[in-house]
Amino acid sequence: MRFSALAGLACGCCLVLLATAQVARAADVPISLEYEVTLQVPAAQRKLLEEHLDLYRWRGSERMNEAQLRRLVRMAPQQVREFLATEGYFSPRIEAEIAPTAPKDGRWGITLTVDPGEPARVTTYDLQVTGAFADGSPQSQAQLEKMRSAWSLRPGTVFRQDDWEATKRNALKALLLNQYPAASIGSSRATVDPEADTVELQLIIDSGPAFTFGNLAIQGLNRYPASLVQRLNPIVAGEPYAQAKLLELQARLQDSLYFASATVGMDSDPAQPLRVPIQVEVVENPSQKFGFGIGMSTDTGARGQMEYRDLNLFDRAWRLGGAIKFEQKRQSFGGDLQWPLAADGSRDSINALAERTDIEGEITEKLSLGAKRSLIKGRTETTYGLRYLTERQMLAGAQGDNRATLSPFYAWTLRNVDHLLYPTRGYLLSFQTDVAARALLSDQDFLRGHGRGVYFYPLGERGQLILRGELGVVAAKSRDGIPSDYLFRTGGDQTVRGYTYQGLGITEGSAVVGGRYLAVASAEYVHWLTGQWGAAAFVDAGNAADSLRELTPTYGVGVGVRWKSPVGPLNLDIAYGEKTRELRLHFSVGFGF
Repeated sequence: MRFSALAGLACGCCLVLLATAQVARAADVPISLEYEVTLQVPAAQRKLLEEHLDLYRWRGSERMNEAQLRRLVRMAPQQVREFLATEGYFSPRIEAEIAPTAPKDGRWGITLTVDPGEPARVTTYDLQVTGAFADGSPQSQAQLEKMRSAWSLRPGTVFRQDDWEATKRNALKALLLNQYPAASIGSSRATVDPEADTVELQLIIDSGPAFTFGNLAIQGLNRYPASLVQRLNPIVAGEPYAQAKLLELQARLQDSLYFASATVGMDSDPAQPLRVPIQVEVVENPSQKFGFGIGMSTDTGARGQMEYRDLNLFDRAWRLGGAIKFEQKRQSFGGDLQWPLAADGSRDSINALAERTDIEGEITEKLSLGAKRSLIKGRTETTYGLRYLTERQMLAGAQGDNRATLSPFYAWTLRNVDHLLYPTRGYLLSFQTDVAARALLSDQDFLRGHGRGVYFYPLGERGQLILRGELGVVAAKSRDGIPSDYLFRTGGDQTVRGYTYQGLGITEGSAVVGGRYLAVASAEYVHWLTGQWGAAAFVDAGNAADSLRELTPTYGVGVGVRWKSPVGPLNLDIAYGEKTRELRLHFSVGFGF
């Protein structure tokens, strides 16, 4: 009896301990709580609240319980007010309700009803600039008026916090970029009247001192002389600071081929604003380089070439280049010597070329010597110079000729496209004129003009329209005595497809030679099937002749494949020539411009 009582007591204790342990373990396991949020708000504000409210961010958390959920519901109205305030709504009406929808399953429902009210609008703004800028000079007054006219949050505009921050940045940037790189915001204030839904803005900028440029402080030069960088420098010591000038110097250095990289900067210490040294750091490219290459073109056939380049001839940063090219229809050997870029952005060069061609029954052997000056400013390139060309012509089935010309020339090119390798929108234009006179070492008097244009226009998300045009004219009594380089033939990969390279022109014997007039037009539609591959359909028309009366168009139509290669669009076309009634395959890379 005594043993049984003790055993029963022991069992009872075990039951109590077991129950206590189970309760303790249950207390350690979080109770998963699920809830749904019903948001009643205008569509314009829905995305803002759904992306930022904690009620949405914590939904599905395993640590959520009833106490935490009720705390989030209490916090929601204040969060809604803060987020709506960034969009200009300062007097919203908000109701938040919480209720269990399935208590046994731990499910709750939250309803948020938001009436954002009327947005607050800017009534007045005040922009002031202190510091060296506020010297009362006409120049400063004009710049301040320009800054005020560029102010985006004008009276009547809905106030948004992002717009307010952007307006302050833009006003400050106007000073940072020109003369005042140490400028800072002294104070900014947006005074809101939530009852009237109005905002008054005030911004005070401290310009700091006016900075001026000093001399160059160059680091990283071992192979090239400092004079190379100095000649590329468009900045005059003592002139007012302008960030655009620093960027222009950096671009010139990077585009010069002498440097693998270049960085340009300047200290903006307010204590030392005058004649601040310009810090230039460069990493040099090797001065000499040999290159070999092979290629293929449906215009001139298989190609092999060897190139040599020296960027530091005579240790004076002169650029010497030479190339030997062997193609099935053309062989050439040439070179050029270029002087470093001058301070005004121009570059002088001289060149020589010996070339032999055998195209459509016309064999030419040429020797050309020339000198030119090129200037690139933004998207425009201008070139002018002088060229002497002597040529020996041999024709299949006709009498050949020897010709010589000394010709001054002028060329202008504009590249206004969104991308140089893969243009989708914009246009390319070029024009060149040449003149020759018998009195100046030429066999014939003539005036030549040649213009080309390409227009790119997107059609929908994947389509593109490409329009090309080309016109040429040689004003002369006849084409006799004029070298073939100054006359016109057409046909080939990037002119009138469906015909052989330079196969359209004037028939002389069994050869095709150039004429004094040229007209070419093309319309092409490209549809990009993927990001890299596309299909094209096109119509080309054009011809070359010796008179306007004989200049009748010849047509070519076809389809093609496009691939965005690392060096530009690769074009593979099949075209039908209306005149020859034959199909031809054309292969090219990029745009010949």
